Amino acid sequence: MRKLIYNLSRIRKNYTYTVFEIAKLYNISPDTVFRWIRREGLKRIPSTKKYFVHSSDLLAFLKKKNARNKQPCADGEIYCCKCHRPRKPISISLKARKMPNKTVRVSGRCEVCNTRVNTFVSGKKWSETHPFHPDRNAPIKPHSGEQGTPRKCQTWKEAG
Repeated sequence: MRKLIYNLSRIRKNYTYTVFEIAKLYNISPDTVFRWIRREGLKRIPSTKKYFVHSSDLLAFLKKKNARNKQPCADGEIYCCKCHRPRKPISISLKARKMPNKTVRVSGRCEVCNTRVNTFVSGKKWSETHPFHPDRNAPIKPHSGEQGTPRKCQTWKEAG
């Protein structure tokens, strides 16, 4: 189920809405608005035959609803749109690119679904100690035990 973030700037100040106006405003079913009133705590104006909701009550309710839908990312996590969760990116897939506005665009791959994930980091927060910095996440090649170039060894006869 998709969780929506409701645009609060659409709500007029000091206005009384009907259930159908709220449904039309957010392109949702009137049944959803009735459920909000009956079960989820949206306050309606009492002692009216029709269901009316004051704009201040609607604003407070949707602010609370928007806050519940947010999932903040911990250090070293980027929000994956496919998984709908904050995920750690694959460290060898991380790429950083400085933008003209002094931010840094970090892109990589989700470790769960391998989808591309992106985030922007403030230029003030970007340093070599940042969890997404390329130097910190450089791939380490395992040593095979062989030399890159063959060594020339002297024999006992050549040395002596």
